[in-house]
Amino acid sequence: MRRHCRKRIFTLFFGCLIFYIGGYVFVSISEVTRDSTEKIVYLHALRRSSPMEHNIELCSSNDIDLIIIIISSSSHFLERESIRETWGSMPNLMNIRSQCIFVVGYQDGNSMFEELLNEAKSKHDLLYLTVDDDSIVGKELHAYKWLEKYCSNVTFTFKTNDYFFVNTFLLHELIQELTTNPQQYQNRYLYNNSLESLFTAHINPGANKFLFGRMFQASRPHRDKLSPFYVSYKEYPKDLYPPYCSIFGYLMDSKTRNLLTEEGLKDKSPFRFSDVYITGILPERLRFICNNIPFTYHLGSTDECINIIKKQNVESSRSPLIVCSTSLIPAYKFLDFYRIWTVLKHVYKNRMYSTQGVFLLYQNKNKETVLTLLRYLSTNI
Repeated sequence: MRRHCRKRIFTLFFGCLIFYIGGYVFVSISEVTRDSTEKIVYLHALRRSSPMEHNIELCSSNDIDLIIIIISSSSHFLERESIRETWGSMPNLMNIRSQCIFVVGYQDGNSMFEELLNEAKSKHDLLYLTVDDDSIVGKELHAYKWLEKYCSNVTFTFKTNDYFFVNTFLLHELIQELTTNPQQYQNRYLYNNSLESLFTAHINPGANKFLFGRMFQASRPHRDKLSPFYVSYKEYPKDLYPPYCSIFGYLMDSKTRNLLTEEGLKDKSPFRFSDVYITGILPERLRFICNNIPFTYHLGSTDECINIIKKQNVESSRSPLIVCSTSLIPAYKFLDFYRIWTVLKHVYKNRMYSTQGVFLLYQNKNKETVLTLLRYLSTNI
């Protein structure tokens, strides 16, 4: 009896051991197969000098006025989806059509490889580059290089990151102004802000290049080795950065973007902070600077962002909110996008229903544009 019991225990133990080993081998083989597939796709893309996955038809129509480049990370699925469902969900506003493009890079042994391919094929807005996913500068410059090839027909590019909230209503308004009778730019205002500097840079070949954002005047690099923004003298030997635009977001035309791309790709080891490098160091070489855009960039709590939207947009402030970050630490802040977006839609809907709002926001704009947007907001809030 005992011998029979021992035999059963041994058989059960041996069976569990075989099952465990078999499962481990199966998982290991699956991981190796997945990693091998990823490596093959990566090497093939390198040989072709092309992204691992991209949509070459993204700008095939000639009616896109604005590309919004959103620098992302391969693991940020939820961030990208929240943008698609909030501030990136309305590509057609005010007779202006925009297209969001999310930019991610390559990570060796990335467990999300298949998920990224599926996302790219289902969403059609993902640019999956062979550039290291941790290289923000590399992803941005190679995204611009891709735009030069596949979206050369689009005039304006706005660049931001996936942890910022962008007021796309205001951004579309600005592009609508810049593309409507640009030669008649005298006394052109948006929210009581003169747009003359933007018009001049856009239409005058002899003017400064078209690059606008929140400009920081010459600031000092962080020399404290304990700072996450530490910069050694070897990396950057000067005492001051040149004027540059905040990483929150900046607007450029295709000519300026292409100049920055060409100059930036000459460097084998570019400076690692993308805002300082792309909007400060490179323009300094090319003898121009990033200029201020006349709207608010805010870093603070979600409630602060919401209050700015309510007060400044409703009261026709001189500085309505265009980009908001609710934290220096981007983790999970995308959840706040839904709260901010709900308020933003209500604000714009209410303004357009009011006579004063229609006059201030849609002066010189056709009636059908206003009605179309009102219908959209009425059914999507």
